[in-house]
Amino acid sequence: MSLTHFSLFSGIGGIDLAAEAAGFTSVCQCEWAAFPAAVLASHWPEVPRFQDITTVTKEAFFEKTGLHTVTLISGGFPCQPFSTAGRQRGFHDERYLWPEMLRVIRELQPRWVLGENVAGFLRMGLDKTLIDLEQAGYDVRVFVLPAAAVGAWHERKRVFIIGSAASHTPCQRHRGCGQGAGHPDFCKWQLPQDEQGWQGVDSAAFPCGLPNDTHHAGKAVSQPGLGGVANGVPTQMDGHSLWAKEPSDISRLTEDVPNRSKRMKTLGNAVSPPQVFPILKYIADIETGRCPMGGEEL
Repeated sequence: MSLTHFSLFSGIGGIDLAAEAAGFTSVCQCEWAAFPAAVLASHWPEVPRFQDITTVTKEAFFEKTGLHTVTLISGGFPCQPFSTAGRQRGFHDERYLWPEMLRVIRELQPRWVLGENVAGFLRMGLDKTLIDLEQAGYDVRVFVLPAAAVGAWHERKRVFIIGSAASHTPCQRHRGCGQGAGHPDFCKWQLPQDEQGWQGVDSAAFPCGLPNDTHHAGKAVSQPGLGGVANGVPTQMDGHSLWAKEPSDISRLTEDVPNRSKRMKTLGNAVSPPQVFPILKYIADIETGRCPMGGEEL
């Protein structure tokens, strides 16, 4: 089965890297800013790209890709309206672009949706997003995952909103799955919390077990040229060994890095690939049949 992925608000491709490591093929991207778009063009030269999400329509998507829909649409829609680093104007911020992402979802009707935002989004925009997705025909689950959950030495909390297109299979377990319809394995998906209240990533969170494809997990985060992503990144999928320590023989400051400020900004905005990889791998396992009806590994 071909797993296709269309990323909106692609940035420098953090979600795209994780999606491809999980088995998806990125067929289209959308990014407004020039520097991240240049990074995308360097790493995905053959992938068609939109600049302005307001120009993305079903017809325009077909013209660029020859496809009518995709398996997955992802998007880290702009966090500035909800970030604690800004004025937190929420829905009144001109950069609030979730309605545009929702429009694209409604037009293309992918089987899966993955939204990403900062932790502040929980109290400022989450309820409306969940209602919008459910009204569009998706069963929705929400997880708050810090990068520390996959072994990073920093917290970096992110909200991940996962939508599964409602099917004809009734969900008998959760009342929160839309109108009681959805993928049966999707409804079993739980992330446990540790003593600090963090939702972690371990085998108990996945009906099919924790994805631990070390080769592809490393590949997802070790692509060169992404503004330093290849330095000190995960090499395997277990605990703090994911993240190598900073080399002691390398100075923390350098004068001769091209576009240093742009690199730092885009890295700060980017989704950490190891952070989202387990979610995408689980979706891929459902789609390819590795995760069967009963949630037991094949």
